[in-house]
Amino acid sequence: MIRTLSLLALFASLPGCIFVLDGEKDCDASASGSVSLTVSAADAGDVSAAVVTFAPAGEPEKPCDNFGATGEYVCGWEVAGDILVRVEAPGYQTFERSVFVEQGECHVVQEHLAVVLAPEDVDCTDVEMASVVATVAGSGGEELRDVSVSWGYRDADMAPQPCSEGSGGSWTCGTEVAGDLEIYADAGGHAGEMASVHVGADECHVITENVAFELDWLPD
Repeated sequence: MIRTLSLLALFASLPGCIFVLDGEKDCDASASGSVSLTVSAADAGDVSAAVVTFAPAGEPEKPCDNFGATGEYVCGWEVAGDILVRVEAPGYQTFERSVFVEQGECHVVQEHLAVVLAPEDVDCTDVEMASVVATVAGSGGEELRDVSVSWGYRDADMAPQPCSEGSGGSWTCGTEVAGDLEIYADAGGHAGEMASVHVGADECHVITENVAFELDWLPD
């Protein structure tokens, strides 16, 4: 999937990369980035010297494409499967994440990472934090059936990602994903709802946000 960033014109200038909008697909000519990244620092420091690389399964590391000084990168073009992304910057802890990129009908389904680097002198744990914890209930206290909860980036052309169901009607939407997100909740016989939320981060992890849905019955 092609994420329509503000740098779309630069993407399209790459050799052999043609971006097609409005649902029109050209499986022979267009190309989709495998993983897009935004890189920033938890202490708002300068990470413009960051070195961002990716390694498909069983292959050596390769540099990601850097689009100016905005901290935006694309790692791989039409590369599917497991991809290890690595970000290094002077004075900050190294970031590594394995991402699975699906192969779609015509192109790969692009994944996005919002990377927030922690300073070297901060002792962070390896425990991954939930980005959003959503609770879903019926507006009249009724038991819900066929509940579905998903999340996506606001103003980004990407398919919603499923949230993980927990106990007591709670759902975990994304882990260590920062930025502007949208959470979608639906249930059988009820009207779906959407909530927008900004997920911040400290030196080590995202700061978990909580969203509560109370779904109304669909009109008869």
